Amino acid sequence: MKSDWISCNTCGADKFGELSNIDGWHIGKCGNCSQIYLNPMPVFTPSREFSEMSLDFQYTRFQHQITEDTLQHDKRQLAFQLATVSAYAGRSFATGRFLDIGCGSGSSVWAAGTLGWQAVGVDIDPALIALGRQRLGIDIRCNSFLESRFDAGQFDFVRLRDVIEHLPNPYAVLQEVKRVLSPGGVVLIATPNEDALPATVRLLAGYKRDKIATVAPPHHVHGFTPNTLQRIVLRAGLQPYAVTTTSPVDPRYVTARNMQSSHDRLKVLFWNIAKLLGRGSMLIAWAGIRPAGDAGPVA
Repeated sequence: MKSDWISCNTCGADKFGELSNIDGWHIGKCGNCSQIYLNPMPVFTPSREFSEMSLDFQYTRFQHQITEDTLQHDKRQLAFQLATVSAYAGRSFATGRFLDIGCGSGSSVWAAGTLGWQAVGVDIDPALIALGRQRLGIDIRCNSFLESRFDAGQFDFVRLRDVIEHLPNPYAVLQEVKRVLSPGGVVLIATPNEDALPATVRLLAGYKRDKIATVAPPHHVHGFTPNTLQRIVLRAGLQPYAVTTTSPVDPRYVTARNMQSSHDRLKVLFWNIAKLLGRGSMLIAWAGIRPAGDAGPVA
């Protein structure tokens, strides 16, 4: 694994100010736009070493368990998301072309296929890609999105669910997302909210800043707020349609693993209060490329 010193992906400034040092990982904030990120930034490539390292991350371990419950959860979620894509695109999709960036073992790619969409996924974890291909027989590819060489305008819907916080280069990725989106195409970004009420309460209680977007580095390397996420979307040339927050057990956006926490009533109550205050733990951004002549509202 190598690491590189980077400028802020959100605004381009080179004004990194260190906030804490966790096991040699330097968590800091941009002095210009307040984006939270690591510097120097680790850069991972598809390899057995990456698969083994990522097993330390509980979400990766969950991805190794392809169950019927997981598949049906993702199918219900994709049905909602595809209807939302139609609303933002201004036309109904009987079928379309879907790309899942950071697809893991591919349950969402499978779900999109069962709903009639042409679906492709990319991920840099070779173990998860091998598992998904074997179990689900789907088109998922082991490489970084930036090296995938998809055609311009190839996809109507691109999704990054729990992905952008892992990326060393989210600005470049969003620029490429814009290139591969069709006219009127839509992108969905779901990521932990660095400005969530629970995260703020934790820091105010005196806990050390030892996490980015709720997870210790190097699994998460960028932590976004509503402001910084909208800013990087605009910088990449995409039109933000809606930037909102929600609960970490919102079935419309989160993984089946997250939903296991929905039985904890006290946590759910706190998360819902935070959501009502606009400080929910999950950050949701819908964006895209408006068709020519469409100047619809931004939520």
